[in-house]
Amino acid sequence: PPIVRMTNTIIEPGEATLDDLLEGVKEGVYVRNWYGGMTQHEMFTFSSGEAYMIRNGEIQEAVRPVMLTGNLFETLENLDGIGNDLGMNQGGGCGKGGQSPLPVSNGSPHIRIQNCLISGA
Repeated sequence: PPIVRMTNTIIEPGEATLDDLLEGVKEGVYVRNWYGGMTQHEMFTFSSGEAYMIRNGEIQEAVRPVMLTGNLFETLENLDGIGNDLGMNQGGGCGKGGQSPLPVSNGSPHIRIQNCLISGA
């Protein structure tokens, strides 16, 4: 039977440049691309394709890809910057409920999240 899922997920662009978002970040992780993700109720897990350290507002050395985990609603509340550079990716497949592969896609400008649980860096 059909089940609910998000086939096209997009974050609308804001006004900040990437430099604006990096400014003031003393230490953080810059995550690019995605490898996969899943949700269960309001909890999510997202695996990055690439990750880099941010120090004093500058993107530094590459680190191994990381996983972001948390409550979706709390994480959205912790968004404190949204970039002006919306980009779409080539998409992938969703295997929720054993219905695989359903084509899905997403797009987002750069975003800045405060207090996000990151593992693997």
